[in-house]
Amino acid sequence: MKEVYIDKDGIEARIHEWGNEVNQTIICFHGLGSTSLSFIELGHLLKNEYHIVAIDLPGHGKTPAFKKEEDYEMPNMIRWIDKVISNITEDSFYLLAHSWGADIALHYMAMQPSKVMKAMLLDGGYYIKTDMYAYEASRSGLKDSLQKEIDYYIKDFDEYCFDTLQEHIEVEKNNYSRWSSLLEKASMDLIRVENGKYKYHANSYTSTGAIKSMYLSPTNCIYDRLENPIYLLVSTLPESMNEIRRILVENFKSGTGSKIKHIEGSGHLLHWDKPNEVVKEVLYWFQ
Repeated sequence: MKEVYIDKDGIEARIHEWGNEVNQTIICFHGLGSTSLSFIELGHLLKNEYHIVAIDLPGHGKTPAFKKEEDYEMPNMIRWIDKVISNITEDSFYLLAHSWGADIALHYMAMQPSKVMKAMLLDGGYYIKTDMYAYEASRSGLKDSLQKEIDYYIKDFDEYCFDTLQEHIEVEKNNYSRWSSLLEKASMDLIRVENGKYKYHANSYTSTGAIKSMYLSPTNCIYDRLENPIYLLVSTLPESMNEIRRILVENFKSGTGSKIKHIEGSGHLLHWDKPNEVVKEVLYWFQ
């Protein structure tokens, strides 16, 4: 694994690389609150077959946050992504993206279809916020809204605070069905130290910008512009989300013609829960 810092033409970003550059490149976008090391296990498992490059998105890991909240909106994000990728490769590549990163990947493909050969989305790209809010409101009788989700993330990100790094590690361990030394390394990468306290690198400013970007630029508005082959891997946990998950996946499949597969026993971070299954699908799809 190699850690690289890009600082060129007004673009600052940290990336991680696995494998040999002579192999076909897979570029990876992580989810909200995560870092490029989210893909650490996949990188190690696939390094002999591919050149894998994962990018710290703005406000995550060691990549500086955007200066303005509105800079997280998709048009600017895609311009930023394209400049970073131009520093990585001039050739076409595969895209592997999780959650918020999957939304970004779809918008990138809509704007730069000739650069992407195929894409694999890890439980993302199909969550349409207005549909999610309406569904939750129909179940609870309470109005769900963009502001309610933003408030949740503000509390979750800014109040995440521990006295020791080990306390954070123990919380992370309990969030997933399995654990490894590589996942522990990735988990440690989520954290910064501020005034002796251990907190997320990503904060409420970044999360608010990201949530608003997905709300303002829903992927269903670009389904008809997606030309590249797409394979969506879908989580199956928690089971309480089965109904809305089914509705959104069916809409996504109908709108994009994508190939769909459910990864049994996986939560939202399915490449942490089921890395070997994801690797198997990567080897099948990216060939």
